[in-house]
Amino acid sequence: MSFLNSLLRQMERSTAGSEETARAVLKMCGEILPKNALFFGDDVFTPKLISEETGARVLATFYEDFRAEKAEALGMDARVVGAYEVTTTEGGWELIWFNGSSEPDGVPRRLEQLKNALKSGGTAVYRTLCWLIDPSPDTKGYVERRFGRPVPLDSVLAAAKEQGLRVRDFYIAPKSDWVNGLYRPMEEQIKRLEGEKQRESELLAQRAFGDTEAEAGIGEVNKETYMFELHSEEYSFVYYILG
Repeated sequence: MSFLNSLLRQMERSTAGSEETARAVLKMCGEILPKNALFFGDDVFTPKLISEETGARVLATFYEDFRAEKAEALGMDARVVGAYEVTTTEGGWELIWFNGSSEPDGVPRRLEQLKNALKSGGTAVYRTLCWLIDPSPDTKGYVERRFGRPVPLDSVLAAAKEQGLRVRDFYIAPKSDWVNGLYRPMEEQIKRLEGEKQRESELLAQRAFGDTEAEAGIGEVNKETYMFELHSEEYSFVYYILG
């Protein structure tokens, strides 16, 4: 297990996000009362919110086993799936919430999967990493190495139309989702580990990875945070409400 993966296990989510964004996006879906719903992502708050607010029977799917275990401990119907898997059900889902990042198979392929898994007349929330403006060369190179290849915001609109999906609305994740939902919790975990080291306690990073790998991991986190602070206006997650 890498240092970064070990760090993420201690956090509420593995990617940028917030409870406030989940509530805002669900509200943008309108007055929906789905009987069933599929969630794919990296937090347990969103599927719990969907269940509580809509009354749907939610299947929460995760590519991280420890998040599925946490969801199950909270009484949810949870399952571990592939990193880009859209689980299907007979008759289709009335609500799908897919928190993706970048798309190795391309956005059109993911939208096709969502459409095929969605019941006619249903609602889909699709999150993907997008360029909000034309990126600077250094941002483009770094973000593509770190996250994969984001796509321009409007290209998703065009791809959805080609798949016969109507984009009812979209929501751009604010900077606070990255700062408060990802980087600040990372920094707090790093400070905790460094504090343990200073007190000569048994540091997890030393025991599992060694000083060199821990220091490299901390350096990567600091670099990513620095790049985001410099170029946060160029990229973010965008949530598309599709029907």
